[in-house]
Amino acid sequence: MTLLLSDYGNYVNRGWIETLNDLDISSIFQRAESDRLYDTEGNTWYDFISHYGATLFGHYYPPLCDALQSALSIQSPIGTPLGISERAPLLALNLFDKLALQGEWNNWTLTTGAEAVEGALKIAVTVTKRHRILARSQSFHGLSTLTLQLNDEASWYKGYETLVDNNRVDFFHDISEAVNLIATNDYAGVIIEPIQAIAGGRRVTAHEATMLRQACDNNDTLFIVDEIFTGMGRCGHYSAMQALDWFIQPDIILLSKTLTGGLLPSSQLVVRKDYFDIFTTRPGCARLIASTFSGNSLGHIVALESIVQLSQALDDDILRVRQHEFARSLNNLAYQYPELIQQVDSLGSLHFLHFISPEFAWDIWKYLHNNRILTLLCTHSPNTLKLICPINQATEAQLAICNAISYLCDEAQYAS
Repeated sequence: MTLLLSDYGNYVNRGWIETLNDLDISSIFQRAESDRLYDTEGNTWYDFISHYGATLFGHYYPPLCDALQSALSIQSPIGTPLGISERAPLLALNLFDKLALQGEWNNWTLTTGAEAVEGALKIAVTVTKRHRILARSQSFHGLSTLTLQLNDEASWYKGYETLVDNNRVDFFHDISEAVNLIATNDYAGVIIEPIQAIAGGRRVTAHEATMLRQACDNNDTLFIVDEIFTGMGRCGHYSAMQALDWFIQPDIILLSKTLTGGLLPSSQLVVRKDYFDIFTTRPGCARLIASTFSGNSLGHIVALESIVQLSQALDDDILRVRQHEFARSLNNLAYQYPELIQQVDSLGSLHFLHFISPEFAWDIWKYLHNNRILTLLCTHSPNTLKLICPINQATEAQLAICNAISYLCDEAQYAS
């Protein structure tokens, strides 16, 4: 293992190895299955990161693997140069149906979430002929040069600040502030996450979404919703918008991560048809928002099967009860240790535990890792532990994390 870590540092990324050393963690994961990871020393790890939200059904979910293998066996074209992918319309119609979209829409398949975000911004400035974008503070929309401009935390682009044009994007904290800014008629679009996962789970309520929709309608501003992390099953519904009971629809919806189960990168840019037509039918312009692997037919096939599996899972009473029981167990921890756990927020298979301080949250994270339980702290809310669970996570893993948190809370109480 030492040799492999050395080679990784020498030939891949020394900075990442130094970070792992600073954290005193150096596991090498060799195999993954369902909600488990297995390291080179034969240890089993419980996974509450789910490849940063991509593996909704766990690692190597058999139906998705079978769909990919089937696509490979029939030699489905990976790309369709100077042509079209035959399954693209079917995927689009499935998405429109599951998202309960009204009116006419288009869907374009891209490669990454950041690419979808960039596509949305290009459409917004083209349609409105404006040049400014409005984004919520403490958001995360990607790490490309353009998407970094939607991030007001300078640590994400330290060292290459000259590539980030801070004069193109304005930020708001509260929705009422956004409404006032939109009223200036300066903005091509406003982009927002229904749940800000990296900011500790801050939500946009149905009322706030309606406020944004009305402001955008009154000022010809496009309303862009980033569901790359929260969409297609993560929050117990096909979208976080539906899970949060939004009454309105945005103009552009961005999807990625869960649709292809972590097997290959793919993202979806869902756009109201009139706006998409304006963008793609202009004379003398590119007709595609594309990179080499955009419109990947393998991604279409896996995404279609993922929707089938998700529909079955959302109708599965046993899975729903298991999710609710886990959320209740986490809330019981907050009830049992109110001086250490301020609050627990759960929606579907996404949970946020807000601890009394960043220091205690770090202690929890470290203790869980030492006990081979993988979790994340929220970068923009360091007192918050984020659990990103497979939708079919085993009760054994849920009991393990609850027992570990309870043990450390008991120790902290005893020490005080």
